Amino acid sequence: MELKEAYLDRVVGEVEDLAAQVMALKGRFAKQKVSVKLEHYWELEYVRNRFSEFKRRVELLEDAETDQIEATHIAAEVAWKDLSKAVENL
Repeated sequence: MELKEAYLDRVVGEVEDLAAQVMALKGRFAKQKVSVKLEHYWELEYVRNRFSEFKRRVELLEDAETDQIEATHIAAEVAWKDLSKAVENL
């Protein structure tokens, strides 16, 4: 169980860092014209979908049995990398 707790603690820190990046993006988008916002609509939707997938994976990790922790963690890491890359691309 210590391994699961370590993974979850790390996830919290990563999400906090990502939240700061998203807040900065929101601030920049708020200053843009509507046409620029519309231009990035699908990218923003992709980020939302990636976040939902990451959240689902973290919830699975929270509920994972001891023998499932490593595989569930790997799946959460893949979802995290997709989400991070999507935010960076914005």
